[in-house]
Amino acid sequence: MGNDMPEEDRPSALLVRDAMERTVAELPFHDLVPGAVAQGRRRKARARLAIVAGIVCVVGAVVLGSVTLPVGGGGRTTVRPAASATPEPEPEPTPYRTPVHIEPTSDEESSMADLPVAERERREEFQQRAAVLLDKLLPDAVGLIRPVDLEVRRYQGETEDGKVFPVIFSVRPSGEDSGPKSCPSDPGALKGGSCEQATLPGGIKATAYRMISDLPETTATLVTFSYGDSDVSLTVNPDEDATTSAPVTMEKLVATVSDPRFLDLVRYADENPMQERQTSIAGG
Repeated sequence: MGNDMPEEDRPSALLVRDAMERTVAELPFHDLVPGAVAQGRRRKARARLAIVAGIVCVVGAVVLGSVTLPVGGGGRTTVRPAASATPEPEPEPTPYRTPVHIEPTSDEESSMADLPVAERERREEFQQRAAVLLDKLLPDAVGLIRPVDLEVRRYQGETEDGKVFPVIFSVRPSGEDSGPKSCPSDPGALKGGSCEQATLPGGIKATAYRMISDLPETTATLVTFSYGDSDVSLTVNPDEDATTSAPVTMEKLVATVSDPRFLDLVRYADENPMQERQTSIAGG
């Protein structure tokens, strides 16, 4: 205690110091000090482990880098693409459409069942591809598209309420009288139907028809065009039993045949013919 303290304050200071000393004397320093020392040792140990772990990580990175960055010619390095930890998804299987079985109606009509096995399987595989694609491109009102096992060009749309719309998708080698057709100059030739010209991708000229069918007060929709060495047609016919017109417009049918996926399928059929050379009008 300093000697510069006024004499009258000394008694108070002595009382305060005496109280502090008694308070400190009652604290359990004998318990706190060993714990603090042990805690300090643990902290030092953890710090050493952190330093060692950091060194291991750095060494590991250097070793890994030496593997993934091989030295090329002239001291240059080439980065090796890292392997993906996520496996690539397997392609989804194409939906299988159970074919509609139809027997030949005459001795002149043949069936795909009479073909050699390899050829029949080739046509059936094409029908499956075509059925799935047409199902995506045609309006839902046409129904689920299924192949017909009688001919490679025949399909049918089946709706949930039981309607059936026959569909013809034909890619046939061109004959002598084939090629693009124009709308007739006389509207009366259509007998109440309609006709429009269209241009498909690649400048392909197409003709679309809304034709009066043989069924009373019903219509069919048809688009026809030439592709490579083939005459191509896509026709949706009315439901015969329900006497219902084809539920697709000329505009929608043109949009269907304009789709690149449809034209890819046409290209395949043109390069790998599955029908005899054209002897009648397209879509017939």
